[in-house]
Amino acid sequence: KDKQVQSIAIPPLGAGLGGLDWADVKARIEASLSELSNVNILVYEPGGAPQNDRMVRNRAVPGMTAGRAALVELMRRYLEGLLDPNISLLEVHKLMYFMQEFGEPLQLRFKKAPYGPYAENLRHVLNKIEGHYIAGYADGGDAPDKLLEIVPGAAQEAERFLASHPESHERFERVSKLVSGFESPFGLELLATTHWVMTYEAADTPDAITEKVYQWNTGKHKFTPRQIRIASEVLAEA
Repeated sequence: KDKQVQSIAIPPLGAGLGGLDWADVKARIEASLSELSNVNILVYEPGGAPQNDRMVRNRAVPGMTAGRAALVELMRRYLEGLLDPNISLLEVHKLMYFMQEFGEPLQLRFKKAPYGPYAENLRHVLNKIEGHYIAGYADGGDAPDKLLEIVPGAAQEAERFLASHPESHERFERVSKLVSGFESPFGLELLATTHWVMTYEAADTPDAITEKVYQWNTGKHKFTPRQIRIASEVLAEA
């Protein structure tokens, strides 16, 4: 009221990769905003993204930064191995997780989530570059299977930027090498989850690592002890 706000748009906060049930989230949002009057409120639901080719880009093109360049280049390198134009949001979160773990100061706040390490504030980065460097994020929802692609010309700009920032480029190469052989939502969830329990939960033996992974949630039982062991061995050599 003090700011005389007349319209509000709210993404599906916490749903998708955040692991929250949309019905509960929507009810809480509606309850919180129920007392507002004379305000136009638009609440996006998961999967409710507008078509990318119909979105109007009325913002200035954001400048390239090391973090943005790393994101675009990691997507490009990853997709080259798959011969696919699209990458899931889940996979992007895991690539950026490893980029930060290898020392890139991205200021992403990763936490344990249903599909492994997840940073809610990566949303701000994706929103900023949507339509300029990437396409597909659209409404800001965090459905893990949401598909993203690189906008034509963005990969070349990102490559040039990283070439002039050797430390960031070296971290990018380390991540690319690490994830080789794990190029799928399943593989990256396995690798990132295993890394988390080894790094932040002091799991340092095969049995302890497997136990911690299985304690994460019931969904992690899709990984076999052998797969977890292979992931831990790759991480130990990284």
